[in-house]
Amino acid sequence: MPSVRPVKEFTVAIVGGGIGGLTLVAGLLRRGVPVRIYESAPAFKEIGLGVTIGPAAHRAMPLIDPQIRELYDSLITTHADSPGYERFQQTWFEVIWATGDKAGEVLLDLKALPSGQTTVRRADFLDALVSLIPPEIANFGKRLVSLSETPTGVDLLFEDGTSATADVVVGCDGIRSTVKEFVVPEEYQHSLPRYSGMYGYRAVLDMETMVKAVGDHRARVSSMYLGQGAYGITYPIARAKKVNAAFYTFGDKWDSETWIRPASKSDMIKDLRPVMGGSVDGLLQHMPDTSQWAIFEQTPISTFVRSRVAIMGDAAHSCTPHQGAGAGQAIEDSHVLAELLGDARVVRVEDAIAAFQAYDAIRRPRSQKVVETSKQSAYLLSLCLDGVGADEMKFKLALQERLHWLWDIDVEEQVERARAYMLERMMRGSQGVSDV
Repeated sequence: MPSVRPVKEFTVAIVGGGIGGLTLVAGLLRRGVPVRIYESAPAFKEIGLGVTIGPAAHRAMPLIDPQIRELYDSLITTHADSPGYERFQQTWFEVIWATGDKAGEVLLDLKALPSGQTTVRRADFLDALVSLIPPEIANFGKRLVSLSETPTGVDLLFEDGTSATADVVVGCDGIRSTVKEFVVPEEYQHSLPRYSGMYGYRAVLDMETMVKAVGDHRARVSSMYLGQGAYGITYPIARAKKVNAAFYTFGDKWDSETWIRPASKSDMIKDLRPVMGGSVDGLLQHMPDTSQWAIFEQTPISTFVRSRVAIMGDAAHSCTPHQGAGAGQAIEDSHVLAELLGDARVVRVEDAIAAFQAYDAIRRPRSQKVVETSKQSAYLLSLCLDGVGADEMKFKLALQERLHWLWDIDVEEQVERARAYMLERMMRGSQGVSDV
């Protein structure tokens, strides 16, 4: 790439200021791409207990902007935060039988090389990312109502009555994305979130309470409990001062209009004890009264782009939490988009459109497979996946194969495949070759 980049003849509008949107903005700024960001809230904010990034996204972070990886690594909790447990630095989870004759035994020490289990509070990571964003490019209180394409750009209309025009737009506006409605208008209603048939219980416990419940080792080392029809995970957070705990089980219907409904400890025990066995009794007894959280899923859509507009992250491919891959896929999206739009040969709006087409061609198959394998993982971890069940060897093989595919991708080669596709499209366009 030449030392002096050609000046871009387009500005990118980012709709949505979550982790995906902010990492993309940081990557574009680093590559000299003019960008503005529109956030519906009065300030950048995140919801949710925490986020964990798998090895592939961890490798992609410094390629977007080295500061992103530095910020993430400065905030994470790892097993090395518990003195005496440094040997688990590369452990993702210890997988534990929670039922049957082997209840309480470790099935395998699941490694995620080289980083192991890393967790960070979503709000803390978002606050850190905000430090990379110049205030003058951020626009708050801008809830998008609609957008429309004209011969000269894309018009964005906001709920407060204001509007803006952009050359190209990337929607990072979450699971109920307004930008997605523009990209796939005929598929939008069918692709709205729907109940997946599973709900969860989540809580944060003090480390002292967790040690009383399950002992020091089990409290301090990330653990995945396999039940017959349910599963649970626990992992240290807040520099190993607290532990995040979650259990997931199946339910035929969700009769609440919201994603969360009230529940008691007795509801949780009644749901989990018959399928999880006695090995988690101590933990269940120390769990507080908690809510039931519906797990939603989405139907895959046929494209992530439409002319000058693209979607990424949850707007494009929201997935269930059973592989811990949602945030990582948004970061992979950011890496590919930042590299394509920042390429020195991408100067005109027509070039940016070719970049979007390449992003869709490379990222959509992978991210949609992540959605599907995440859904399957709910059954795998609950010991009821067809053809695997509770068979120890088949379980190990199935789990390791899917995580190898998820984690061990060459993220730089992914970009280069997208770049080659983009350059081919640009060449075809310069020669007047139609794609029809």
